[in-house]
Amino acid sequence: MSRVARFHADRTNQKLYFARLSCMQAEQSENVQQAQAQREAAVFHLHGAILAFLQELVRYYRLNDFAPTLKSIEEHMAAKGQVSPEVVVMQQLAKIGFIAELKRAYRSCQYAPEPSAPEPEDETSSNLIIKVTQTPQAWLPDSKILREWHRDLTQLIDGFRNEMVEF
Repeated sequence: MSRVARFHADRTNQKLYFARLSCMQAEQSENVQQAQAQREAAVFHLHGAILAFLQELVRYYRLNDFAPTLKSIEEHMAAKGQVSPEVVVMQQLAKIGFIAELKRAYRSCQYAPEPSAPEPEDETSSNLIIKVTQTPQAWLPDSKILREWHRDLTQLIDGFRNEMVEF
């Protein structure tokens, strides 16, 4: 049985593939809303790839955790007197790294961004005209950043998989 099949890596691989497809479609789309939808889809798939990889870790370490998080895996491993090097690295990246940026983008996709307070334009004499336009996608990472996150996450997961050994 292959390593990928053994630890159920197929879902993680699917999510990474879907994220790559979404990036490609966002770059090819000429419609602004369709490009935004594809970029948001890429964010969701990259976040899903992280969650799927956490499930891989749970299976690899034989933990009983149906909704794994970095914290829950750390706690389960500590209860066994062990440490997961994958979790340690991912926790660092979740504090200051591309995983932290990805999580911010994911949260931004979940909720409408807080609108900035409209300010009257200086050039109007009565100050009754209020400028309310703002870039609707300013919070959403562009395709280049999404591709970098995809590359970084793929390399990280592949590196972890290569280091996994039976214990």
